[in-house]
Amino acid sequence: MPDWRAWPFPLEDPYPAYRAARAQAPVRYDPQLGAYVVLSHAAAERILRTPAQWSSDPRTSPALVQALGETVAELWSRSLLMSDPPTHARLRGAVKRFFTPRAVQRIETRVRAIVDAAVAPLADGAPVELMNEVAYPIPLGVIAELFNIGEEGAQLLQRETPALIGILEVTPSSSTLKAAMTAAMTLTLFLIPILAERRRHPGEDLLSALVDAPGGQQPLEPDEIIGLCLLLLAAGHETTANLIGNGSLALLEHPDQLDALDRNPELTRPAVEEMLRYDAPTQVVSRIAREDHRLGSIQISAGRQALIVVGAANRDPLRHAQPDQLTLRRADQAHLAFGHGPHFCLGAALARVEAQAAFSRICGPLSRFRRAGWSGRRGDTATMRRLQSLWVGTSSPPGARALTWVCSS
Repeated sequence: MPDWRAWPFPLEDPYPAYRAARAQAPVRYDPQLGAYVVLSHAAAERILRTPAQWSSDPRTSPALVQALGETVAELWSRSLLMSDPPTHARLRGAVKRFFTPRAVQRIETRVRAIVDAAVAPLADGAPVELMNEVAYPIPLGVIAELFNIGEEGAQLLQRETPALIGILEVTPSSSTLKAAMTAAMTLTLFLIPILAERRRHPGEDLLSALVDAPGGQQPLEPDEIIGLCLLLLAAGHETTANLIGNGSLALLEHPDQLDALDRNPELTRPAVEEMLRYDAPTQVVSRIAREDHRLGSIQISAGRQALIVVGAANRDPLRHAQPDQLTLRRADQAHLAFGHGPHFCLGAALARVEAQAAFSRICGPLSRFRRAGWSGRRGDTATMRRLQSLWVGTSSPPGARALTWVCSS
């Protein structure tokens, strides 16, 4: 199993290192990681779209089974994120109707109301820590509403999901994994009686749909329902918050693009796609070769792991002109930030609506805050491109000595 301490790219700004490594070898084996590193868009897209050749199931890798243990590998293989067909299709089918573009459109008004409440702290012009005050509350409010778990449930999610996101890590440390399992247990104990109640008295919420399979579909097992809930909480919460945080920082660093978005609200939709390409919330995903085959000039044996570096693939100059520039009016906005193929992000439509609503409201305040400066701190993870904090409206926020970087206009 890869060890994040051996990750060859700097976490603060990996893109120059991605560029240099990709120029040398778009696909290469890293002996310290014990895995192949995939940096080109073409190779990444090929792997993601061919599940017949590339598995998401950790049990297909003897090295991963040994590192994780058979029990954890078995548990992960039954999750939406790491399962293969037919398990993956069955799990996805149980919830996909809640995340179609049409379904998301029906709740867009409510999403915008949640965004309005989250951006309220920006109104008075005082310095704001954007991640905890704006970026995280938006997806938190949306998922709490989809689950219909009330204020108490939302508060529990707010406390536990920061640790829960460890289940998304491709390269978790033992402490990260332990904290994630503890949070998962706490949330499981909270969800079990609610799921039992929804089974007796189903409603129109997502939890009711999970326990009451529609149209004669095969009901999910209890552990599959819990696993889906935990994944939706972790993935839906973290990745959308990171999209808002990374996008806000990108705009602060590119004042011409920030000004263009502030003057032209119709740019919001393409702006979100460019933010996803430019600084993807999820940087690394894992696949395991099902059989011996070649990937470009590299021969890969069955059971070997490939780490697909989405952040590098999205900035491949063979796919995009001037890939390291943030260009909101970019003609070709193709990216792999939501994945590709059968595992294309289930919540992509919802994340887009949340981010578009957020940036339609915050680009004006960001323009004003930028003149007073900003500062932030990156998370120590290779898997997720995450800001632990992003202060706007000041270059000297509380705890400034702990910050990685400080900028002043």
